[in-house]
Amino acid sequence: MFLGKGTPTPSSETGAVYFLVGDADQLYEFHRANGAEITQAIDDRPYGIRDYTVRDLYGYYLVFGHHLFNAGPRLKIERVDVPVRLERRLAALLRDLAKHKRMSVDGCLEEMLLHTNEGVGPHTKTTLRHIQELKKQHGIDYDSHASYRFVED
Repeated sequence: MFLGKGTPTPSSETGAVYFLVGDADQLYEFHRANGAEITQAIDDRPYGIRDYTVRDLYGYYLVFGHHLFNAGPRLKIERVDVPVRLERRLAALLRDLAKHKRMSVDGCLEEMLLHTNEGVGPHTKTTLRHIQELKKQHGIDYDSHASYRFVED
C-alpha cells in the first residue's frame, strides 16, 4: 500500500492499493470490457513493472501490475545456431506459447532452459493454464517423460 499523510478519502490521490498479478494485460482487458473506470492506461513503467490504475466504486485507486522481466541492463551475448528437431505438436505449442508471451521461439526456449537450470519454472499460473489449453488444442496427450519413448515414423 502507498499511503499519504492524513485521513484517506476517495477523492485524494495520495493512497493506492497495489496488486502484483500474473498477467496485468489480461486483467486490464477484463476491467476494460466490464466498464471499470481506468484512470491510468496499462504501460511499462521505469520501475520495472507493467501496470494500470482503476478507481473502485468508492473512488479509491487500485493498481494492478506484473514484473517486466526485460527490465535492467542489457547483456551482450553471442548467439549460435543449434539444430533442433521437435515433435510436431510440441513445436506448434512452442510457437503459440512464444506468441502468448510476446517472445520469439528462440527467446522462449532460452527462458525455459535458464529457469530449468535454476530449478524453477518460468511460467505464471495464468501461463500454465494457457499451456494446458494449448496441449488440448494440439493433441498433446503425453507427460514430460514421454520424450524418452519418442520414435520417429
